[in-house]
Amino acid sequence: MDLMRIVRSLEEFLYEVMTWLVFYPRTMWRAVRHPIEMLHYANRELQDQPDRQFADLLSPPLFLMITILLSHMIEVSSHQTLPTGGTSFGRQVAASEWNLLVLRSMLFAVYPLMFAVSRIRREGLPLNRETLRPPFFAQCYIAAPAAFAIGISSILTRSPNLESQAAGILIFFGAVIWYISIEVTWLRSRMKIGRAAAIWAVFRTWLAASLINALVTVVVLGM
Repeated sequence: MDLMRIVRSLEEFLYEVMTWLVFYPRTMWRAVRHPIEMLHYANRELQDQPDRQFADLLSPPLFLMITILLSHMIEVSSHQTLPTGGTSFGRQVAASEWNLLVLRSMLFAVYPLMFAVSRIRREGLPLNRETLRPPFFAQCYIAAPAAFAIGISSILTRSPNLESQAAGILIFFGAVIWYISIEVTWLRSRMKIGRAAAIWAVFRTWLAASLINALVTVVVLGM
């Protein structure tokens, strides 16, 4: 019986991983093409039964993690120098690609977390695991394309080629502008506030997330 359970678990694992080949491109396309609809989609899916949620797309946190994994794989295949860490602890973290992946996933997840917390506060909801889950999941959908673009821009800006560096800078600012513009549109649609107020609110949240991101990077890697 134990052997059969192991075999079935392996079958299910293999099937699940293979479905990523179908649903990851589909999820990425919809996140880039219809980001606002994806935010609504995540909220709707979380109201369904747990075993029926996200049946036709990847779940948001998984989508974000796979995206960061792909960005990391591209970085490794391009023979870029990976972070080495400026402290003994930082060097221990940087010595393992798995540790780097976990760290990068957490760093990029700071943005969905901060925007989710901001939404809860604006809507006057109590902050707990139940209220935080829907906005965090939704935010992962639009954070993933931005994270991938920023990862690619980081690779290009470290290239010795000036054209590649310029392209990397353009991609970075394009990703940030895209991300902020989506957040502004989303905030205006939910809170019914003016454009200037929405831009300022989104920028403050984005800046706070970026500062936390930078602080964690300095503390963990010593960079």
